[in-house]
Amino acid sequence: MKSRMALFCATAIALAVVGSSPLLAAEPATKVLAENDKVQVIDNVAPPGSVSPITSRLGWVAYYVKGGKSERAYADGTKEVVERKSGETFIVTEKRPYALKNVGTTTIRVITVRLK
Repeated sequence: MKSRMALFCATAIALAVVGSSPLLAAEPATKVLAENDKVQVIDNVAPPGSVSPITSRLGWVAYYVKGGKSERAYADGTKEVVERKSGETFIVTEKRPYALKNVGTTTIRVITVRLK
C-alpha cells in the first residue's frame, strides 16, 4: 500500500512539474486521404490539448474545415499563437520546423496537401 501511495505522489508531482508537456498530450488523429509518388493529402483532427510533433511544414497547403487556436512551438523555445477560421486556406511559408498544440476549446480539422 505504501509503494502505491509513493508511486501516486511521485506521478502527481511529475505531472505538476511537467504541466502540459507534449510527451503527455495526445497527438492529433491523421488519415491519408489520397497519395501518389508526388503528393499526399491528409485529414488532421486535433482535439483540444493535442500536440503534433515538431516538423517542417514549409510549402504545405492547409484548408481548415473547422478552425481554432493553435500554438506553434519552435525548437529554439519561442512560441506563437495563431488562430484560423473555418474555410480558411493558406500555404505555409514558415521555414523553421515547429510543433502545433491545440490551445483552444474546440476540435480543429485541417486538410493538408504536401509535396513529397
